[in-house]
Amino acid sequence: MAELTNEFTWSVSRDDCFRTCPRRYFYHYYASWGGWDATAPERTRRLYVLKQLKTGAMWVGERVHTCIQRTLENLRRGITVLSPEKIVEVTLSQMREDFRSSRAGNYWKNPKSCALFAHEYGIPVSDDHWREAARRVERCLRNFYASDLFAHLRSLPRDAWLEVERLATFTLDGVKVWVRLDCALREEGLVRILDWKTGKSLSEKNTTQLACYSLYAQEQWGVAPDDLRAAEYYLLADRIQDYRVTAGDIEDVKAYIRGSVADMASLLVDPRTNTPMAEDAFAKTENLAACRRCNFVGECRQDVAAALAGG
Repeated sequence: MAELTNEFTWSVSRDDCFRTCPRRYFYHYYASWGGWDATAPERTRRLYVLKQLKTGAMWVGERVHTCIQRTLENLRRGITVLSPEKIVEVTLSQMREDFRSSRAGNYWKNPKSCALFAHEYGIPVSDDHWREAARRVERCLRNFYASDLFAHLRSLPRDAWLEVERLATFTLDGVKVWVRLDCALREEGLVRILDWKTGKSLSEKNTTQLACYSLYAQEQWGVAPDDLRAAEYYLLADRIQDYRVTAGDIEDVKAYIRGSVADMASLLVDPRTNTPMAEDAFAKTENLAACRRCNFVGECRQDVAAALAGG
């Protein structure tokens, strides 16, 4: 097997991490590299484990996405889909196991197991808060499986499916750009991209991500912006928000990615080998609200409890 190399790439999430806190970006994309190996240096291993931490909202989103992904893959393959009742039952059972495993700290031995931010940092969370997370997952799933959209997806021929939750790339100026489309279909000469949202509020604008999807669709399926339809389905609200990505949006996002890449590359000793400068070159954010959500808060703040409390 070829040796893994830490290649410089771009994604919406990587850009968000860099803009939020360059030091967090350093930990996430450089200092934790190789930490999947149990024999890695102690700090590298620790940072890799911390990188896997997720908030309750992230946990909810992950469980919902995984469940819908499995369903759509079964539809795509012509496999019978379980009843909504059974799907909810299995998913909630998995969440209970996730919770027990995380509370026991099993992620320190198995970093790919569920690792909840609150458990790692000892944040007091009421039982009702955790029960509400389970209720949100159940509500999202029941809304999805009762929706007209799901009924439509079930009626599609198998050759209409293009992708379901596949981690994919396209290149811009030689830089690999990562995307993951929740669902992509071809219908009546159009390509339709669907994105699942598990948050409580509706977003007003999400053109960066959708324009990236459009760039990928152009390269992967030769589809022009006029032949692309995109929508976000807000599962808690049971509401679909349609978007039209224009050629202007695509040119804007190209310019944005180029600028973001240049900013990230400015902190590399050698862009060709993706070798970063020393840790101190990556500034810490002054936004304490961002620190309270950061997996690596213990690496930057001496008084972790005060940082998490907002002090």
